Amino acid sequence: MGLLNYLRSTILSKVVMAITGAILVIYVIVHTAGNLLIYLGQDTLNSYSQFLHSLGPILWIIRIILIVSAILHIVTSIKLKFENWGAKPTKYAVKNYLKAKFSSRTMIWTGIMVLAFVVYHLLHFTIRVTNPQHYYPEFYQPHNAVSYVLLERFDVYKMVVLGFKNPLISIIYIIGVVIVGFHLDHAIQSMFQTLGYNQKHYFPIIQKSSTALAIIIVICLVSIPISVLLGLVGGKI
Repeated sequence: MGLLNYLRSTILSKVVMAITGAILVIYVIVHTAGNLLIYLGQDTLNSYSQFLHSLGPILWIIRIILIVSAILHIVTSIKLKFENWGAKPTKYAVKNYLKAKFSSRTMIWTGIMVLAFVVYHLLHFTIRVTNPQHYYPEFYQPHNAVSYVLLERFDVYKMVVLGFKNPLISIIYIIGVVIVGFHLDHAIQSMFQTLGYNQKHYFPIIQKSSTALAIIIVICLVSIPISVLLGLVGGKI
């Protein structure tokens, strides 16, 4: 419980929220760049995946940092949201949302949906329990107790292509990524505001930049399942 003592301070909670948010945003950017390697071909993406796994303990340190950041970010966001609700009057004669963007008004809800999407994504491509036939298709035997074969280098490219060839899976990812974009847009702005970078003469630039970054990330990630469905990527698999 000592780790969560910071929750007693609203200011410290906001700082933790901003820092963990920054860590997660950086991860999303790096993750997006890594995913785009699929356009450079099967060997490039598989070599990148092999490099990541060759990091060994370093990779696990990164994963632990991301997991702790995600947990602290979720716990803090819930705490701050309840504080925000408690600070408002119970009733308003008129609800004025003119100064609040759609992404900011729905932050807690998009956060919940992002969490659900991330859990599915991990189950699909990382833990690999949702569609085992996508991982080792040549060796998958649904009626055999031994369904997995240890290969010298896992074929991530083929796994992704086989996954996104399923229209339902691609639709889930496209919707999930769009929601991530909405959440990311306001999250970056909130991060800069919390850290004090909200002066009038340059904060509009931060707002436009965060929106542009969110749109770029959404376009990049959404393009992958669409390209697979159209046969532009992995058409021979």
